[in-house]
Amino acid sequence: MKGHAKVISINGIKINPGKLLSKGELLSFLRENGEDDRALSIIRDQQYEEIGNELIWRYPISDGNHLGTYIVAVKEGFISLPYDAVDKYDGELLELNDSNMFDADAMQIFIDDWRLWADDLVGAMTDMLAILRSR
Repeated sequence: MKGHAKVISINGIKINPGKLLSKGELLSFLRENGEDDRALSIIRDQQYEEIGNELIWRYPISDGNHLGTYIVAVKEGFISLPYDAVDKYDGELLELNDSNMFDADAMQIFIDDWRLWADDLVGAMTDMLAILRSR
């Protein structure tokens, strides 16, 4: 998202990246407010109010290093906020020291992994449905 004045479109929503938090602002806010999903929900609410979308996506499958991650739009692009544990009250506990900015190759890997995971799950569920209907 170089040149913050350029408007981008995500899922049909037009966004001025200059209105988003920077990577540093996001990480500072989370460190000051709990490093968890509860703190991230404050940002979700603000962005939904200002932009009409949270611009935060939960990626609930392992990348091989973490249980899952959040993908968050920031001024500089998109950042991965991984988590390894979930708390009853605070939700996902973020591993901010392992956060990374996505590049195109990393995003492609996440897309490919998601498709494999989703295809496998849908295939299994389709077979389960057939078994349930045959009973």
